[in-house]
This record gives sequence, C-alpha cells and structure tokens, in this order.
Amino acid sequence: MSGLYKILSLLMLIIISMLIFGCGSKTDIAVKKQQERESFIKWSAESYQNGIKIFQEMDFSAPDKEKAEKAATAFFAGTHSHMEFSKRTDCSMEIAKVCPDAETLYYTAQCLAIIGEGGSIEEGHYLKDGMLIYYAELIPEAYSGVMMDKVLPLRSEIIDIYEDVVKPQKVAKEARRKKMQAEYNRTYSERVAKQADDDPYYDEEYYAEGYFEEDYDYDGYRVEKGAGKGREHPRQSGGGTRRWRNINPDMLR
Repeated sequence: MSGLYKILSLLMLIIISMLIFGCGSKTDIAVKKQQERESFIKWSAESYQNGIKIFQEMDFSAPDKEKAEKAATAFFAGTHSHMEFSKRTDCSMEIAKVCPDAETLYYTAQCLAIIGEGGSIEEGHYLKDGMLIYYAELIPEAYSGVMMDKVLPLRSEIIDIYEDVVKPQKVAKEARRKKMQAEYNRTYSERVAKQADDDPYYDEEYYAEGYFEEDYDYDGYRVEKGAGKGREHPRQSGGGTRRWRNINPDMLR
C-alpha cells in the first residue's frame, strides 16, 4: 500500500505543478499583450506628434513633397486603417485620444504630397488623375480640429480650382473627343469606299471574278501583281498569297 501512496502522491505533485505552470504562462502572455498594446499606443502618439511638427513648419502654399510624404506616414499610424493593418483594433479608443483627427490630417498630407510633386494645385489635379480632389473631399467641410487654420483653406482652394478650372477643361476636352469621334464615324464608309477605289486589294469584286490566284512565297508574305505591274504588301496570310494574274488592264476598268 505504501508503494501505491507514493505513486498517487507523485501524480498529485505533477498535476499541481502543471496547473501552477499553466497559470503562470497565461499570466505572462496577458502581461506581454498589455505591454505590446501600450507600446503601440505610445509609438502612435509619438508618430502623430512628428506629423504635427512637420505641418507646423511646412508652407502649405508651396509644400515639399518629401516632407508631406513623411507627414502622411506619421499620421497614418493613428488611422483606423493602420490599426486594422497592424491588427491592433483593441486600442482604437486610446489611439483616438492621443491621435486626434489623424484621418483628416493624413488626407491633408496626401494632398500636399501631390501638390508638391506637381508644383501647383492645378498641375496636381492632372498629375494623379483625380486623386487630389478625392483626398480633398475626404476632409470634412466643417473640420474644427488640429491645424484647421491651415487645413481648411487648402481644402477650399483645391475644390475651387477643380470646379472653376479643371472640371470645365475636362468637359470641353470630352466634348471635343465626342465631336471628333462622331465625324470619324460619319466619314468611315466614305473613306473605306475611296480606299477600295484607289487600291484593288480592297475590292472584293476582283476576287469574286477570279482575277487572282493563291500561291506561297518563300518568306510567307503577300506579293501582289496587278495588270503586269508588281507591287508588294507586307501583309501576312498564313503563308498563302494572292497573286494578280497577268490579265488585260482593260478588264479591270
């Protein structure tokens, strides 16, 4: 019996040790997660402040592209998109407190980067094919947060130039394109008919009447001969060619 007691005592000791170790591991994991969470919040806040500093020093009327891109990266750390990307959606409320208006400032920085690359707001509108007005319209019209004195005038100027200059130019350009396309469509049949008159190759009546024969060239290209005069067309036809027979030129009139 004493042997059985010893075995049971040993088993109990192993079970207790496993329970203690398991609890300790869970506690360590929870502590590590909390530390990572706090570290992420701190890093986001520092990045956000770096972006604010860049904005404070930047001239919005003549933005530097590289600095604007750095600001965009800095503010992105406080956006919801970045939290989803980093799988840190568990601290959204804390990030919102330490990174107020991060989304709006990120859109503003994107606008400044495009303007900086183009040299002006008007050029920026054409540079990224609508991305400048896209980011500007994402900035709330009634924005009243950090840097509003610089952000709102920029937003207004971007939208005003788009409505007054860029949009009318695009409308006029599209109208010209449609007019040219309509003229092209209207004259298409006339041009095809004239081309057929000028070049017997396009006149199917010649082929229907049997004024040609198919043969093979050594290089796989057509060589067509009409009314005894040779002419070459660099048009492939799967190795086959159409050769005009030596017929009386009067027959083709």
